[in-house]
Amino acid sequence: MVPTVVVPVMTLGNCVFLPQQLLPLRIFEARYRKMLKETLAGSRMFAVSQLDEDSLTKGDAEPPCPFTCVGRIVGHVELDDGSSHIVLEGLRRAKVIRVKRRTPYPMLEIAPATDAEVADQLGCTREIARVLSYSEKIVEALGVEAEPLMQRLRGLANQPGALADAAAGHLVTESDTRRRLLECLSQDLRIKAVADELARLDAQSKLDEQGGGEDTRGLN
Repeated sequence: MVPTVVVPVMTLGNCVFLPQQLLPLRIFEARYRKMLKETLAGSRMFAVSQLDEDSLTKGDAEPPCPFTCVGRIVGHVELDDGSSHIVLEGLRRAKVIRVKRRTPYPMLEIAPATDAEVADQLGCTREIARVLSYSEKIVEALGVEAEPLMQRLRGLANQPGALADAAAGHLVTESDTRRRLLECLSQDLRIKAVADELARLDAQSKLDEQGGGEDTRGLN
């Protein structure tokens, strides 16, 4: 049996948090202020889960989706009003076992999820090249501002699963697509899915430049 752990969690609407993503958050609710204080004094880690709207009931107003992502606080600034700005770095995906408690802030029991081994090394190498190429095209208009992200992506070029997560975490905005990627434990399928999505975004961007559609370019 896979061992489980219990972690604090924020359940946030359509927010799908991915491993390798850097997620800025503003913490202002009293329960999450308490969570943040205790987390900073301890592991500096908590999970962010998308709200599972299909499972909403009168007795459960905040059901989490089946998969979550645990992150580590890598930046924290407390404001004069008691709220805080933080940056959370995604560490790993996990399967949600159950909501352990609701008060004073939510806690989840989770089982860490492990990626399957790469099945097609040659195919993954091809998709890695596509992800890096399309990432550069999508962010090229940002110039030097995009370089830290590209350095981060290039540094993951020998880790297809992690590269897929990092590219999707910062360049893919559609929540259903992000949720499918979070739940995908095949590195082969995940890197291909991200390459295909970035190809679509690049094509859409070219149409936008010609006045043919809504601009979708940007960094998360």
